[in-house]
Amino acid sequence: MFFKKITIAVFIHKNMPLESGPRERNKTEERVTQLGSQLHDEWRATRYREESKDYEPQLKKTEDQLWQMAHEGKTEIDIANTNYQDLPEDWKGENKASAEVTVTEIEKAVQGGVELDDAFVESASSILHDKWLERNGSYAPPEQQKPYAELSEEEKEKDRVIIRKGIEIYKNKNN
Repeated sequence: MFFKKITIAVFIHKNMPLESGPRERNKTEERVTQLGSQLHDEWRATRYREESKDYEPQLKKTEDQLWQMAHEGKTEIDIANTNYQDLPEDWKGENKASAEVTVTEIEKAVQGGVELDDAFVESASSILHDKWLERNGSYAPPEQQKPYAELSEEEKEKDRVIIRKGIEIYKNKNN
């Protein structure tokens, strides 16, 4: 019995990110939220209207029942004029998923002693794109429905920017 417990503990330890305790999980969640928020804000910036000091509305239906209950049963939200933290879970979607992949790759690299350099950015960008394709491949534009190595430099740079932002957040949260 003792041997089984040790084997299980070693298996779990080897397959968990370095940051796996409650405090570390909170740091991970903070990083994901911060990056997701930045990605949402960048999308919103393209809709900003100087004259009215707001964003061109983007109304969406939500299935998030907790959000609906907290908002008097509303089922629609203007995602452009809503901060990331206040979005229903179903509209944090892609930003949160990209942030989770990015933060996971950074934490695994740090755990493995991998330097967060240009080679890491390229490798992590490839993983980020692959995970995005898994989620969105069926309706992605043709220029994005290919492996990372075959993408245009412009498309690759979109993934690199996300990884670099994640690295910046990681470094700031660790100082």
